[in-house]
Amino acid sequence: MRQTPTFWSNCEEIINPDDSVPLAGATNVLAGCLEHNDFLGDDAVSQGVRDFVG
Repeated sequence: MRQTPTFWSNCEEIINPDDSVPLAGATNVLAGCLEHNDFLGDDAVSQGVRDFVG
């Protein structure tokens, strides 16, 4: 069974504290320094989601 990925950023301005985002039992992916809405247009995050859903 594949682990569900979570994508998080240490520059997140909405979800604080940053270290509350990683989830036990998931593949926690540091997406770099992205603000909250930047996840929507980030190519690496989009590819990671497509790879999981794929």
